[in-house]
Amino acid sequence: MAKTSFIDIKLELLNFIRNQNIISTSARGVTTSTDTGTFTAAATHTLAVHPTTVKNIRSVVVGVTTLSYGEDYTVNFETGVITFTVAQTGAYTIIYDEGTADRIYPDFPQPYLTMEKFPRIAIDKVSGSTREFGIGAATSESSYIVSIVCYDKSQYNVEVMIAAIRSALLDNKKTFHYIPFLSVSSSGPTIKTPFGENKIVQQNQDVIIKFIFEQ
Repeated sequence: MAKTSFIDIKLELLNFIRNQNIISTSARGVTTSTDTGTFTAAATHTLAVHPTTVKNIRSVVVGVTTLSYGEDYTVNFETGVITFTVAQTGAYTIIYDEGTADRIYPDFPQPYLTMEKFPRIAIDKVSGSTREFGIGAATSESSYIVSIVCYDKSQYNVEVMIAAIRSALLDNKKTFHYIPFLSVSSSGPTIKTPFGENKIVQQNQDVIIKFIFEQ
């Protein structure tokens, strides 16, 4: 049984949130690009347009089959290289966002950010735990609490983003690869932050991820 890194979990969740268009591509500062061609037993593929600034993969279609993130392919977002679980043959279309900026990040923002850096969404781990599972301690079970935090100068906009994230997670909680069980958990109040000269507010939506078994 393979080990599951929290990095894989967070990247899958980040890719998912970026694909929901909760913050528009223009506001994020990214461009949606399409890569097409024909594979001949391809084990890997480097995206054609600015591969080192890829932010999220929207879809990978080979022939008439839409491949699944994690199960059918993984992505190195630093290099823009897609690695396939099984070598692919046939006409392909890959849609992805790329750019040097973004507004959706796998960490929490620095306190010096100005108002122009918002709206913004942050995703990161609040806590994690691992326990021995079963007799003989051959298997471990891990669980995590992840917080998704929305920031903006408008309380209404923050609440709209949180509602959209909650709805997307509820609709898709059984579709993840590295996340075997996702439960939408608590949501905090809207509070002021130190960002943008104390003119930014934030609210969080937490999720519980568990039943990650490893040997």
